[in-house]
Amino acid sequence: MNDGLPSTIGLTENFEPFNRKEKSMPYTLIKGEFYIHYPWNPKQGPEPDGDTLKFKPINRRILESLPRAGSPVKITGSGIATLRLEGIDALETHFQVDSSIYHQHIGHALRARDELLAQAGFGEITYYEESHLMYKVARVQNHPVRGFILSNGLDVHGRVVSFCFIGDTDNLDGARVWVEPEDLDDSLNVFMLEDGHAYGAFYSSLPWDLREYLRTMVQTAREHEVGLWAEACADTAEKAVISSADDLQELVMWPKLFRRLAAYFEAGYDDLSHFENWLREDPRDRDDQMLLPNQEVGNFHDLLIVTDNSVQLRFDSDEVVVVPDELQPKSESIHPPANRHIGAGDLRIVAALVNGPGTPELETVTVINTTSVDINLNGWYLADAVRKQPLSGTIKAGDAFRVDHLRFHLNNDGDTISVLDSMEQIVDQVFYTSRDVPGEGGTLVF
Repeated sequence: MNDGLPSTIGLTENFEPFNRKEKSMPYTLIKGEFYIHYPWNPKQGPEPDGDTLKFKPINRRILESLPRAGSPVKITGSGIATLRLEGIDALETHFQVDSSIYHQHIGHALRARDELLAQAGFGEITYYEESHLMYKVARVQNHPVRGFILSNGLDVHGRVVSFCFIGDTDNLDGARVWVEPEDLDDSLNVFMLEDGHAYGAFYSSLPWDLREYLRTMVQTAREHEVGLWAEACADTAEKAVISSADDLQELVMWPKLFRRLAAYFEAGYDDLSHFENWLREDPRDRDDQMLLPNQEVGNFHDLLIVTDNSVQLRFDSDEVVVVPDELQPKSESIHPPANRHIGAGDLRIVAALVNGPGTPELETVTVINTTSVDINLNGWYLADAVRKQPLSGTIKAGDAFRVDHLRFHLNNDGDTISVLDSMEQIVDQVFYTSRDVPGEGGTLVF
């Protein structure tokens, strides 16, 4: 659906496939559409801000297969999930604490939202005038917007932590890819940091090399006082004087600190003298564990210099890595097995010879018909993360067959293998890493 507009609006032409290189954790590439408006029920639609979007995947099974540390992914009846943009934290436009709504410096908060949506290509946007609907979209020029995300999992609330891209890519939907820092340059996330519309928000799930790349952007924007950095306070350079919740809402500060302060004032405190103790009382939801720049493990309160009416950070927010309890791996269930199958499974990938003998290597993929009927494979494909190979013939019910002459190379350091039907929908898809690959000549079983 595109509300009568050309389907090519906002597309990135000839997006290059992502590099493959062994990393600590691969990202899953998921294609779909970005939403900020529900035309079928607009007053119950999203309230977009500067670091979240709604997303409707082409294949919801891929979202459902992502690693999670808490709640499963929340998908509406219309097939739409909530994204949290990886690596960024924008000022709050409307943050609810109990029955109260707080906001940060509203000019910068709304500017972050508006710049994100403009960069995404939504065009002209009109919001409702009623005060209780003022953050909901009444009309939008280009909607939905086609794009894709890269995600390595969900946050504890079931939101998909994502790098977001507008347009298309040659990579296969559902492919697992190892992301190089420069692969992020066209993402909405990088745009928000480079232009000073958001703070950096670096969690332990973000690989080190990507984190350092994004940190450099934050530091450059801060050094040149770009965007919100021209008025930032409560950091290493300038303390914030806060005598009330009203003062708090006029300031530009790290949103994580703002959210804690909003909850603190909502609890009835009238100065900051008890703030550190209040944080310590709840190490799970208030006093997040953090890796400090000196490589010591500390907590949120260790970052703060607090007096009765002012607060300041000992380290800049982008210099710390947040490691809340919920994101610390505690069992294998947090990260699904690498070869978990995605798709209907009518034709199931059961084995692959990845590291075959000879030069060039002999590589094969074996699949089985799991149904009670014969399947005509004409128009179907076998694919890796980027390339497709046509299939043909008929596979009888219960039979297996082996594709011996692959037109693509299965990478020994990890790859995605898929069977696609004639509509190029995923019938079965598996993934492996270098740790899964047997020695030369050994067969990998899924």
